[in-house]
Amino acid sequence: MVSFASLFVGFVIGVVNVELMASGGVDRVSLLLDGRPVAELREPFRAAVDLGCDPAPHELVAVAWDAAGKELGRARQLINLPRPTAEASLVLEAGRGGTGRVARLTWRALVGEVPKALSVTFDGEPLPIADPRRIELPPHEPAQVHFLRAELEFGEGVSASAELIFGGSKRSEALAELTAIPVELEGEASPPSAAEMTGWLEARGVPLEVEGVEAAGVDVVFVVEGSAIRQLRRAASRTADEYDSNFASVFGGGTSNWRRRGFARASRLSVPVDLRFWMQRPVARMTAQKEMVASLFPSTPWSAYRAATPSGLMNALLSLSEKPPIGQRLADAVVVAGLEAAKGNGRRAVVLILGPGAKDEGLLGAEEAMSFLSRLVVPFQVWSAGRKHSREAVRWNAQRLMSDTREVEGAVHDLLETTIRQRIVWVEGSHLPQDVELGPLAKGIRLAR
Repeated sequence: MVSFASLFVGFVIGVVNVELMASGGVDRVSLLLDGRPVAELREPFRAAVDLGCDPAPHELVAVAWDAAGKELGRARQLINLPRPTAEASLVLEAGRGGTGRVARLTWRALVGEVPKALSVTFDGEPLPIADPRRIELPPHEPAQVHFLRAELEFGEGVSASAELIFGGSKRSEALAELTAIPVELEGEASPPSAAEMTGWLEARGVPLEVEGVEAAGVDVVFVVEGSAIRQLRRAASRTADEYDSNFASVFGGGTSNWRRRGFARASRLSVPVDLRFWMQRPVARMTAQKEMVASLFPSTPWSAYRAATPSGLMNALLSLSEKPPIGQRLADAVVVAGLEAAKGNGRRAVVLILGPGAKDEGLLGAEEAMSFLSRLVVPFQVWSAGRKHSREAVRWNAQRLMSDTREVEGAVHDLLETTIRQRIVWVEGSHLPQDVELGPLAKGIRLAR
């Protein structure tokens, strides 16, 4: 009955133009942002909606009504939450019988506004398309179920598809929605079961039903600032003469053995976890589109380890090419990295690595980016490569200073140790991550922020 023509893929703030597609019988559409009414629309069902300048996840809901005030249907769109880089949507226009019916197709992709290839099938048969945004359906039997599918290719490995099922006897099936919330085990706490977590999490003061707890794989996104690579290489060439007991204890003990041989042993340690990581650079490629300008931050492909080692991850960092620290949008890149890290609904983290020449020329500030990742429930660390913190590293409140191999591998190992303490808690219902908090009965865990 109602569908979003405006698809907000990626990260969005400020005022956005919302356009809806509605089928026959829809008299008006109510638009709600995070449960709050923001517009009451009639045809052509368009409105400007202010998402605010404080970056946060949002839920946009459109409710369709007929002239008598009966609800006909609703559509929901999540904004600033993990989504594909391209999406498409189909809605059937008003009409009766099996002739003269039209479906409307809309799409949005960050890599480009016009698809490089488009195919549409009706009941499995290819359909010739004169206007991709207005698809004329062939004559068909309305009493039977029909399938309309559109597939779009945008290049660079990015694609989207949309499917519409209509006709026949109208049946609806309600499917349970679940939300993934990452938590971190405190100290020596044992992983809780779903039954033990009754009353441990709540949303806006209402206890949530926990459906499951799992130790999923780990996704880590490194945002590597241009001047950091040379400093990391210099650090990798330095080995500290003495191995202090604090560092030794990180790697399991602090015994006398560690003082002489601990460094070599630490380099070989592996963490038994399915780890995926990618490296993202903070210089965006911008493409102008009709509604907005899309920004894409270049990255390496995902790399995977069955058992990760500090030295293995460090070598991956050192393999990056050096980039001049010009035109870098650090905070913007961190926000995008957070969405990518959370996309798989697994354990996650984002790490920003800064060098001495770091300078942020983006739209957002450091505090805004850190606040967004906290709301998204994505743990965040900042590392500083060099002998002293740069001015930008101080602004980001960098936790680690890395001037030799010991310190680089120590930072990587601490990151791995932190992420494997995470657990993913699946709660019943669809909730914005910033609405979920620990309840009064929770023990031995904290939200992974």
